[in-house]
Order: sequence, then structure tokens, then C-alpha cells
Amino acid sequence: MSFVFYKHPIEMLDRSKAPGAFPIEKIKFPSALKHHLKNGIVVNSVNLGDQPVFKFELSTKAGGIHSEAAGLASLTAQLMKRGTSKHDALHIHQSFDFHGAFWDIQATLDQATFTVYGLVKHFGALMPYVAEMIQMCIFPEDEFQKELEIEIQKNKLNWEKTAYSASQILRNKLFEIDPYGRAATPESLALLELSELTTFYQRTWANQVPSIFLSGKVSNEEIKILESTLGELVFHSKEQLLAQNPTSIAPSSTKEIRADALQSSIRLGVQSINRKSEDYFKFSVLNTLIGGFFGSRLQKNIREEKGFTYGISSSIIPMYRTGYWAVGTDVKNENVTETISEIKKEMTILREELVSEEELSLVKNYLMGSFTGELTQAFDIAEKVKIIELEGLDADYYDQFQDQIFSCTPKEIRDLANKYLDPSKLTQVVVGGN
Repeated sequence: MSFVFYKHPIEMLDRSKAPGAFPIEKIKFPSALKHHLKNGIVVNSVNLGDQPVFKFELSTKAGGIHSEAAGLASLTAQLMKRGTSKHDALHIHQSFDFHGAFWDIQATLDQATFTVYGLVKHFGALMPYVAEMIQMCIFPEDEFQKELEIEIQKNKLNWEKTAYSASQILRNKLFEIDPYGRAATPESLALLELSELTTFYQRTWANQVPSIFLSGKVSNEEIKILESTLGELVFHSKEQLLAQNPTSIAPSSTKEIRADALQSSIRLGVQSINRKSEDYFKFSVLNTLIGGFFGSRLQKNIREEKGFTYGISSSIIPMYRTGYWAVGTDVKNENVTETISEIKKEMTILREELVSEEELSLVKNYLMGSFTGELTQAFDIAEKVKIIELEGLDADYYDQFQDQIFSCTPKEIRDLANKYLDPSKLTQVVVGGN
């Protein structure tokens, strides 16, 4: 056995000192390549990465705002997995499994999306099934009843959760009868009929020209496959028109008692802006500062100092027609009143006092670090490309985002707080114990 001796001691890392922080420089947002299929479908592709994998997303105007009833869009998306006029559900699922692919169909309020992850070498084997389900789905009565029962049970379990209930009630109180305010319940789902699903499917999925977002190690070969599969589909419907923007709703306060709940879920919110607003970028800075990351003021106050919760956050929820700002947390029942008071206090402080340059710099670096970290993977870049395309934003939207973050000043933060964070305009929802 031999030993190695060092003349000089190894310098140990001083863990009592935090590592130095360095400002992040602006980076150019990568653009996607556009391909126009012969039937009008636009394919946005991002070719990046060494692994032979792909992510395929087909987005179409089949979200909740395009339906006549809450839950109709989501139930239609789920039932589309139950087979086509060419292949039954078992065959389709086994085919995706055989090729090692993950796939799903989901509907949100604004849109519906067909997603597939897989190996590039199997892309050609999978796309014909996607094309089938876009226009050739069948909705057997027995499958409809099975899926409806599943959705009703899932929905019932969700409403038993205080956090889910509080979030749904808040959105309803903010938008009321507008499609954005609708929330499916077991009772409303039970009223849905098969004919409503088939009509909605034909009007949306089968006849609206979708958008495709393709990312990963992709090439012209995959575009050719799309041309020979999805490019062969024929769409007949004209562009769907969105309803007028929601009207302003007066603030309200709702408390729903759950006798067996040890905690209460708090949701505070107000109608706000979406990504098309000129204030959105710097409002994002303000939101991050108050409750958008682990070092936010709400976290420091209510989690660290008061010890009322494991976590509290604020969010801007941008949608196609509008948006809203919300704060959410779960606390013990006896701490509800003080928690709400402290949230409003933090809002008031931002309306009255200038944030320090040091704290603002910390938030800017956090936002820029998060943003640049999301530009290392093709899938993440494609997600941002999708936002630009579907929401009708400028091509240089994320370059503007960086410029606005860097230039944001303490005075602008205070001005925006006075414009958007008025405690007296908050809608308040509490679901939990006494």
C-alpha cells in the first residue's frame, strides 16, 4: 500500500458564506421553423437535442369556452380515446404501448390538446392513429356511460378537497355566468347527453384547423409524415369567434364550512390581465416579489415568520380573453382571519413603499434564471412557441419579456401595485372548518 502526502493543506470550502451571485445577461429566444401543410395546418418545429425523441402537440379550439356546458369539452377529450371507426380502443392503446409512446388528450378552458411523446423512429407508425382520432372517433353509448361515471366520481372526489373547491369557487365568483366562471359538478355532468359530445366533437376537433407543435430531434422526414397523414384531413368550419370579454364583477366573500376539515383553504383573487397587456411583463415581476417564488414576501411573512402554512403563493393566470390574479394557501382554521389580514397588509405595503433595489434585483435574477433554464430543452422552447402562436403574441415576445424585466424600476412596481393590487377589490373564498 502506498500513501500520497501533500505539502500544502487542501483549501476547504467555507460553507458559512453564500456563493457569489452574478447578473444574468439577455439571451436571444430561439425561433421555430414554420411549415404549412396542404390543408392549412401550420407546423411549428423546434429541432434541438441529441436524443432521438420527439414531442408532438396538436392544439385545437375545443376548450371549455367553445362548449355550451361545463365539463363537456373534457369529457369529449376523454371519450376520444375509446376508439375510431377503423380501430377499437384496445388496438390503439396497444399500438402506442408497443412503440413505447406516451399519449394523452386533454381540454382546458381555452383549448384542447393531443400530446404524444415517443422515439423519432416510431413517428411514422404513430401519426396515422392521431389522424384517425381527429376525425374518425366514434362514441358508443356503453363507452360514454363508462366514461361519464368515471368523470362523475373523479369530480366528486375533487370537490371533497378544500383546495380544489376553493379554487373553483373563486373562479366562479370572479367570472360568474361567463364560460370562464363555469365549473363542472357531479350533478351537471350527469345531465350531459351523448348527442352533445358527438355534436361538439364534429364542430371542433373534426372541423377546426388545428395547430401543430413538434419538438425534439426532428427533421424534414417528420414533416413529410405529417403531410401524408394529418395533411390529408379536410376541415370545413370557419374560425370560431370568442365571446366578448367578461364583464367586471363586484368583489364578494364566500365561506363554505366543512365540519371535518382541520384546515381551511384560502383563495383571494381579482380579475386582471393576460399576456397581451403592456403591463404583463412588469406585473410578473410584482407578482414574483409578493408571492411568486420561495423567497417572496408572503412566504417570509406567513410561512417563515408566522408559521401558519407550509406554503403560500400568488399567481397570474393568463387566459385568451382575460386573466386573473390569485393568492392561495392552506392554514389551520384558527389562523384564517390573521392570514387574510397579513396578505392584504403585504399588498398595502407594496402600494405605499418602494421596494429596495437589492430585493428587486434578486427577483429579476430569479425570473431571468428560471427563463434561461427553460431554454435548454426543445420541449420547453416549443411550449413557449405554442404560447406565442395560440395567443397571437409578437414573434419577439420573449425578447421583449427580458427587456422589460431588466428595465423594471421600484417606482413602476409601486405604480403597478396601486393599479392591480387593491385589497378592497379582492374576492375572498374560504373552504374548511369553523
